[in-house]
Formats: sequence, structure tokens, C-alpha cells
Amino acid sequence: MYYLGFDIGGSIVKAVLVKEKKIIKSKVADLPNSLEALLAWLKETGQELIGGADTEIGGVGFAVAGVLNAERSKMLKSPNIKFLDNQPLGELFKSIVAPYPIKIEHDAHCFLVAEKEIGLARKLKNIVYLTVGTGVGGAFMVDGKIISGAHGSAGEIGHTIINIELGLDLEDLSANDFVKKTLGISAAQAEKLARVGDQKAGDIFERRCQNLGIGLANIINTFDPEAVILGGGIVSAKDIILPKLKQQIEKFVISPDAKKTTILFSQLGSQGGALGAALLFE
Repeated sequence: MYYLGFDIGGSIVKAVLVKEKKIIKSKVADLPNSLEALLAWLKETGQELIGGADTEIGGVGFAVAGVLNAERSKMLKSPNIKFLDNQPLGELFKSIVAPYPIKIEHDAHCFLVAEKEIGLARKLKNIVYLTVGTGVGGAFMVDGKIISGAHGSAGEIGHTIINIELGLDLEDLSANDFVKKTLGISAAQAEKLARVGDQKAGDIFERRCQNLGIGLANIINTFDPEAVILGGGIVSAKDIILPKLKQQIEKFVISPDAKKTTILFSQLGSQGGALGAALLFE
């Protein structure tokens, strides 16, 4: 049996065809600039990936960046994809992939599904997953079960307020846009400059890591997980940021034991969300 998985992120869309928890085919593109264009890309790409396997498709999963309702049928608010706000995603997605069954989930939850099935969370039960890229998303696993909360919005870690006076949250202060707004270049470009000793880029990375470390300390104090798994574009800079994150955790986490919480970096790559969407049917 094959499964399709889509990951609709704030800047990139990804699609995978999965069999036996392995990616068989994949496709990546920039996020289309309208709902109509997105639906057209999803339909066309799905048909392209399915090819001759259409009689064996067990389902189509969608990982979406934003706050979904508890039933996972409507996008309530997508901070980085405004044209998805208040859209009946369940109806829209069903119309383009019929007759296959669909499942819709928050993108960070899908990443954690993939980590649970084939990644770093296979032998763990209490995990926080944090994806840091265009935005900052999160997901919680408690006693082996990923939780959605009473209203379906559990895991919105990126909107933890870090600076009360200015009303700035963790996403404002640690996502890629923090680097772009401060330096005028992409986070990837800033990372390259920091690695060759550029003082300004190094200082911005320092500030970004301090902000992210404060966010992790808040998470650890609140949830006390076995480990925190970090994914997204920030993984490429793990050797730079890990020591700085640990400094903030040592400074702000209350429990001496919790100060030792393991910080892991996802090994699933950029297609982990799409893979997790396909694995929603497992």
C-alpha cells in the first residue's frame, strides 16, 4: 500500500509518495501565492507522484502550518500563509484527491509522527518537538501519544511571549525572519558568514540562540520532557547553537535534573513533515 504526504509550509511545499515508511518519490516547490494555485499544485503533484500506483493508495495526509480546529477540518489561523485563514481545508483537499481518504494535521505534529515512527523518538514517550525555520512550531508527546489539546491548538510554542514590553514571541525572536529583519540577508547566508568569522553575523546568531534557549528553558520548566527534538532549517547550524542553548538551559531551568534534558537534532531532513503526513495512516 502506498500513501501520499504533503507538507504546506510558510515558504516551501513538499510532497512524497511513501511505501513501508520509506519515501519512494518526492517533489519540492516554492509556496504558491494563492489558495487556487496551491490546490492546483497539490492536485497536479499528487497525480504525478501516484503514476501507476493509483489503485494502491491507502490515503493522503496533509501537514499544514497554522492553527487547525479540533476536528482538523478547518484552518483557523495560519500566521505565515494568510490565504489559508478560515478555509475549510477538509472539503478543499477532499475535492482534489477523491476518492482517497485524507487526514490533516499541524505540520509540527507530522514531524513528530515521523520521529515517533522511524526517527529519534522511537524509544521515547515524553517529547517536545520544535521546528525552527520560516516560523516556530511545536508538538508534544505524552506517554507515547501526541496531544492536540481541548481546542486542537496544543504545541503553539512559537507564540510563547519572550519580550513582554514589545509583545514579541519566540517566533519573532528566533525564526528565520529574525535574522533577515536584523541583517537583511537569509538565515542560511548569515550562517555561512558566521562560520567564517563575520562579527555581525556571529552576534545575530548569538542573540538568536539566546532567545531560542530561553524558549527551551520555558518548555523544559513547564513540561519536563525526556528530550527536546529540534528540526527545520536551524538544524544545519547545530554545532554553533547547541552550546549556546545549553548555556540558557543551565541558567533558567529550575530542576537540577531537568537541566540535563537531552537536546536532539532531527535527522529526517526537510521532508520529515511530508513523510509524517503520509504516516498519519499507520
